[in-house]
Amino acid sequence: MCNAYESKMILGLRALGGLALLAGSAGIFAADDVVELDEITVSGRAEAEILGASTLDAAGLASGQATGNDTAGLFKNIPGVSLATGGGVSSLPTVHGLADDRVKVVVNGMNISSACSNHMNPALSYVAPAAVGKATVMAGITPVSQGGDSVGGTISVDPLAPEFASAEQGTLTASKFGSFYRSINDNVGVNASTAYATTDARLEYNGSWNRARSYNTGDDGPQVVPSQFETTNHSLRGALKTASGLWTADLSGQHLPYQGFPNQRMDMVRNDAILGGLNYENDFAWGRLDSKFYYHQTWHTMDALPNRKGATMPMESDGTDLGYRLRAHIDLAARHTLHVGNEFFRQTLDDWWPGDDFYPQDFISVNGGQRNRMGLFAEWEADWDERWTSILGLRNDTVWMDTGSVHGYDNSFVNAFWADQFNAADHAKTNVNFDVTALTRFTPDATSRYELGFARKMRAPNLYELYAWTGGSQKSMINWFGDGNGYQGNLQLGSETAYNFSFTGAWHDAEQKVWSASVSPYYTHIANYIWGQVDSIGRDGFRGMHFVNIPYADLYGVDASGRYNFLPESPAGSFALSLSLAYVRGVGKDGGQGRPCPYANATPGGKYLCEAEGWSLEGYQAPDKVNLYHMMPLHGTLALEHTLDSEWGRFSNSLGLELVDRKTTVAKTYNEPVTPGYVLLNLKAGYQYKQVKLELGVDNLLDKAYFHPLGGVYIYATRFPYSPNQLPAVPAMGRSVFVSVGVEF
Repeated sequence: MCNAYESKMILGLRALGGLALLAGSAGIFAADDVVELDEITVSGRAEAEILGASTLDAAGLASGQATGNDTAGLFKNIPGVSLATGGGVSSLPTVHGLADDRVKVVVNGMNISSACSNHMNPALSYVAPAAVGKATVMAGITPVSQGGDSVGGTISVDPLAPEFASAEQGTLTASKFGSFYRSINDNVGVNASTAYATTDARLEYNGSWNRARSYNTGDDGPQVVPSQFETTNHSLRGALKTASGLWTADLSGQHLPYQGFPNQRMDMVRNDAILGGLNYENDFAWGRLDSKFYYHQTWHTMDALPNRKGATMPMESDGTDLGYRLRAHIDLAARHTLHVGNEFFRQTLDDWWPGDDFYPQDFISVNGGQRNRMGLFAEWEADWDERWTSILGLRNDTVWMDTGSVHGYDNSFVNAFWADQFNAADHAKTNVNFDVTALTRFTPDATSRYELGFARKMRAPNLYELYAWTGGSQKSMINWFGDGNGYQGNLQLGSETAYNFSFTGAWHDAEQKVWSASVSPYYTHIANYIWGQVDSIGRDGFRGMHFVNIPYADLYGVDASGRYNFLPESPAGSFALSLSLAYVRGVGKDGGQGRPCPYANATPGGKYLCEAEGWSLEGYQAPDKVNLYHMMPLHGTLALEHTLDSEWGRFSNSLGLELVDRKTTVAKTYNEPVTPGYVLLNLKAGYQYKQVKLELGVDNLLDKAYFHPLGGVYIYATRFPYSPNQLPAVPAMGRSVFVSVGVEF
């Protein structure tokens, strides 16, 4: 269903990938041209560590990349981060109970929005795990210089800094190849990269392909339908080093022909995208300047995949993101830096559902929607002495949004009723947000560290929260929660305002080689929390919802982790125990009634329409206190790790437990499923000899049948008998054997 331009773009991306791989292969197999690298010049000035940030180390990043197809999965072992599962490459990271647009996700300095009413194409789905060089999470407080328009943590992924040849080398080449296989869904993936650099210029390519069938559940169970996927990613990057600065240009493309979503009523049947960015940074006598300009466009289609065995209903979305970021880092004194900057971000969206022989016209969901944001910030960073560091920042983001008129598939009463009301309203909205952050770190000695932070952060509603106009149906296609309900927007929504408090205590031995431990309690109060309020309840248990600002929501919890290298240098290798633990609780104050049935006084038959929908004329009585949706129950990991370095290479092994408590505290408003607790046993072994690395392992070794607490409702299973009061949860993966190989040249 691609138009001529899009078909040419896809063919061009494939040809680009083929040419780059061919060029890389020529360098790989020309053995006489291989250079032993003793020295490599890495461009740019190293950035200071961000307070409160956790960056994956090389081993953690490589482990996730070896057999990974979902970039969000790189963060799954960081305490405080959970994954709301959906498609095979499109999980939504949840940080301290907040997810999706509430979490700032930055890909190579770019803000990327979901061009989909089900948010099937989140930002991290546009980058392959193998293309990530640096992955960072700020689970607690995010400095204002790292972004605005969010109320939770921040996740960022970036490529490695460009590497240039030294003067002695003159030129350098580097290539990588990797492949993996997973048995549970016949998941096959390949990735390759190649680079050529001189002393001041570099060109590199990265490509990956991934395909899987629908996976099977545990205890030798059936397939979960539909959960198959296929995706291809290509990227080119060029870098030019000047006397004191660096230019980089990035161009990447994605072709995703299908991706099943067992917790949605639709699947992805096409997602084609192109992303480009230009970055410049330079050092001056007064400090450093960095800038970024970027553009992103997506062509997205949803429909039912064949194994869903449902009626087809194509839904199209075209979205663009355009923005820039300009930051100056001014050295006020030897230990004081002032960060100031300006950002602009523009999102445009068209969302329509094509008509057919039965429907005389297209359903226009969002017509020329636009969301513009202008941000300004100032941040003072101070290293007072060897023990004390602090950051104090202020930020303003002004967000203005608008959209055009809409209409349904036809001019029937229901479609005309909602469309006429929406078209008569004022669509232009402006939100003025202010953020304040304050962080401090105290390092009293070589064995301990303490961090304390506070932030006031604001987020304006997204385009679908405002402009999804159709209502009165539990089967609305507006839903990115995986609960099967149907959602309607609200033109009266205001910005959420969050007050975040966090503390971290970390302890370790002086050399940081034997043991470490950390604990991080936190509390977040969010005023005007955007919540789905029930309008109607169907006999099948699904609900018609509309977005409202409830008075407030409170989230609190704790993250903890530790590691003990109890046998660090034995003849049999190094042995260590590692553990992590996380808990979050979220409650909100609703305390109001749902709005009265809008059909009641519209026509003489309005009362009948309301009763037929299960929508009482006085409105649905909302509870005073509600449990927030998708709060991960108490969970943790425990692992025994072993490494052995020898003349034959490096051996690494791990035996791990994943423990998750029963989820009984659920959002009854959303009819969220209860899930039982479970324990999974995972095994992995690795071997590396020079430039060759092998990994073999088994996830869910005992083939446990279980349900991930954030997996959502299994829509396919609702065609079979079930209780409307307890919707079926999506079953998780059964035993999966995996193997991977990686080679560097």
